[in-house]
Amino acid sequence: MNSTIETYRLPLIAAVSLLLLGFGGVAFYGWLRFGSSILLTLGETGLSWCF
Repeated sequence: MNSTIETYRLPLIAAVSLLLLGFGGVAFYGWLRFGSSILLTLGETGLSWCF
């Protein structure tokens, strides 16, 4: 039974890693696309010092 658990561990780790990498890629793209607008909006409202 222990070998069955270890058999599924590698594909599970790979799938979770790819999912997290995808989320990170989407967040990075969003920051590149909208980062300047976010900082300008925060600067206009006086909250830019929080960063």
